[in-house]
Amino acid sequence: MTNNKNFGLVGAALVTVGLFCPIVTLPFVGNINLFNNGTNLPALALLALAVIGAVMALNSRERDVFWPGVAAAAVLIYHFVALQYRLSQIRSSMAELEGNPFAGVAKTAVGTIQLQWGWLILATGVGMLIYSGVKARQEIGQPLLSADDSPAKTVAGVAILLAVAPIGWGLLGSKMKEAAGGAATTTASPSTTSDAGLDLPSVEAEGPSADEAAYIQQNLRLYGLETKYFDSILDGRIPGVDFKIKNNGNRTLNRIKVKVVFQDAQGKPIAEEEYNPVWVVESSYSSDNNTPLRPNYIWQNEKDHFYNAKSVPSEWAEGKATATITDIEFAPNK
Repeated sequence: MTNNKNFGLVGAALVTVGLFCPIVTLPFVGNINLFNNGTNLPALALLALAVIGAVMALNSRERDVFWPGVAAAAVLIYHFVALQYRLSQIRSSMAELEGNPFAGVAKTAVGTIQLQWGWLILATGVGMLIYSGVKARQEIGQPLLSADDSPAKTVAGVAILLAVAPIGWGLLGSKMKEAAGGAATTTASPSTTSDAGLDLPSVEAEGPSADEAAYIQQNLRLYGLETKYFDSILDGRIPGVDFKIKNNGNRTLNRIKVKVVFQDAQGKPIAEEEYNPVWVVESSYSSDNNTPLRPNYIWQNEKDHFYNAKSVPSEWAEGKATATITDIEFAPNK
């Protein structure tokens, strides 16, 4: 039974650790984990199931680790399938942008979405929980789906409830979005909440509105532009960009997009990069640009940080570049 207990404890630990490991990489936002700052219901359910599994193992009830293991598997599979479905929706929406001047940028951004190794940690942990419970039941000759006493029935009931709640909530939310007409919209805003509980970037098909363009021209100041070869610990000397932005207006901004155009020795543009120094994604846990820019506030990179521009060709004349704020998003009025 000792081995079964160890399997249960390690499995619970891996599930807990996996909640904070990256599961997907999104353009401009970076790595996203499942926990999402405690705002993701499936992640909270998985955390509760991991705790239950660990408690059962510590109390020498390894056979009952089976129930939180199976429930965690159901939640994880649903979460993975929902995320894959949402990503497929985003990719399929590319066909609607044919002929749009922003189509190339959108396709490039969507192409950078990648699943990450956190799924492997979570799946391994869930598998160890199930294995621990199955082996313990086999050793005492207990049927796989039985609950032989009151504690076992309680664990089974709670585990099933923790599995059904996030799955049901996700399905209900999906139906509500469809009823509101939101399920077919992938170009309305900088981020779209998926059934998997993550904020995924949508595809932008338009530039700034008239109000946004006026605000950019009248109230935003981009200054301190520095374009040169920076020293990177991982990549050596690479082209990079640094700048500051001050909000001189009276509106809070949830997103600011900046385009930097690089020039050759003759001053002709030869490459460009886009950056989002401000992009508020409410359930992003690991994004560094998740703070809005309020009136009179100044945005700047952290000390010794810069935006890399590794794709800029060698023909670039160091220091020759222009930076322009091309789009913004106002924070909702509260």
